[in-house]
Amino acid sequence: MVEHALEWRKDEHLANEGGVVAVAVADRDLICTLANAAFCALLELPAAQVLRRPLTTYSDNWFGRALSQVPFRTLSDGESVATYASNPTGDHRVQIACSAGSTAAPDAAFVVTATRLTDALPPAQWLAYTTHLERSVMAGQHAVDRSLAAATGLRNLLFMSISNRPLEEMLDYVYEQAQNLLGAVGMVVLWAPAIAGESHTDDRTVDVLYKAGVGMQFSVDAAANASLFARFHESPTPLVLSEAVGAMPRRGAATSLLVPLHIERAVCGVVIFDLATPTVAPGAEQDARWLADQVIVAHGADRLQQKAKTATDLQERERLAREMHDAAMQSIYSITLFAEAGRRLASLGQIDRVQDYLQRLNETAQLALKELRLLLYELQPAVLEQVGLVGALRQRLESVERRTGMTARLEVDGDIDFPAFMEDGLYRICQEALNNALKHASASEVRVYLGVHAGNLKLEICDNGIGFDANDPKIMSGEGMTTMRERVRLMHARLFIESAPQQGACVRVLMAIPSSADLLFDQSGLPIQGGAK
Repeated sequence: MVEHALEWRKDEHLANEGGVVAVAVADRDLICTLANAAFCALLELPAAQVLRRPLTTYSDNWFGRALSQVPFRTLSDGESVATYASNPTGDHRVQIACSAGSTAAPDAAFVVTATRLTDALPPAQWLAYTTHLERSVMAGQHAVDRSLAAATGLRNLLFMSISNRPLEEMLDYVYEQAQNLLGAVGMVVLWAPAIAGESHTDDRTVDVLYKAGVGMQFSVDAAANASLFARFHESPTPLVLSEAVGAMPRRGAATSLLVPLHIERAVCGVVIFDLATPTVAPGAEQDARWLADQVIVAHGADRLQQKAKTATDLQERERLAREMHDAAMQSIYSITLFAEAGRRLASLGQIDRVQDYLQRLNETAQLALKELRLLLYELQPAVLEQVGLVGALRQRLESVERRTGMTARLEVDGDIDFPAFMEDGLYRICQEALNNALKHASASEVRVYLGVHAGNLKLEICDNGIGFDANDPKIMSGEGMTTMRERVRLMHARLFIESAPQQGACVRVLMAIPSSADLLFDQSGLPIQGGAK
């Protein structure tokens, strides 16, 4: 075994700030077998006290303590690792590098080198570095502040929607945010709900849902609106116009930023932000998308309020409001926490961690919007009026289950022609069962069967999910189960729920189809099935 110190000229190597100033070699037990004078000088020990000792035992000074932190045991042959250390006063800094593997000495396993670092960067490099760091911190903090403002706005709008605020008041709040985030001087919302299965907009009536500010005056010209909606049907990206389609310039507006309002792939409207500047600031398009999503939420909440005029619709609204609070609101609250944490890190200059929080914020925001859009899909009762029960079920499976990767099948047998109250009740039962399969069952496959034979109806919704104990009173008394039983009771039908752990679940509804003579109406216009036992 080699046991001696190489007598290098310490001063010569220390003068060369970029060269190796210290070298040591150790065997597989980390016993130091070779060290030069510079290495001993860094340890502040004579060679006799350096050799034949493990490299992890020199803890009497700053260099020895740094050396003991090197992860020798995790290195494989051919691997290397580097770390940095400095003395307490900070006037002596070195880079410690360790390589594992064979060397010229047959009993050597590790080679440790210490390279002195320049005490300070040249003034020009320091200036460039500090300028870049300052700009990075400012940019990161600005991005976090904008994300925090958008997240806070969405959270407040959700509270407004749950509190039954009027649509105009909610859109006034969106416009107020547009003024702060975009510097908007005007906002217009054009609304033209898509008909199920429709891909063109020529025959749609476009309403000016909202108009505020001193921006451009938009018309409701059919040709111009058809062209605008067709453009967004082809490409969903925001559009920047210096002279907007169908608009007459007004004082104070130089540019318009147009964002489509999408609900389940259909363009249902356009929100137009009028800006006083001739160009759109970086990040403005993303902010505009956030605001457009708020417009969709506000409109959906308004539709929900209109539905809540009957007792049944009021119960449905309360259920959706609870789901909005339990699912979407939790995600929105997480967004504000991530944004606040990112803002604090940005103020400290920790840009790498800021980027991580921004990524997590974006992922949580996407999840929140997914949950919101699923809720908004449930606020479209007109789909039954437009395409009937079979079409509504087919559209639901296509728009929700299949888009999440589930295998969804709809099987129809017989002549499906029911009274409106039956279609609504059956659709809501299907909706509840499908939501359970999607949210709780972890199912990969779902089947909906709707059949009519000899005046009797059979509806089945079956999935291959994790199932549950159908004899568990806590599960069977849950809100979803209670809702299905109540709807079945109103239709004078029978409900069967079959499930077991790891065996999927099947919801079955059986009922006799009433004839027109059996249907009576009370003074409120709600149908009641007669003759049921």
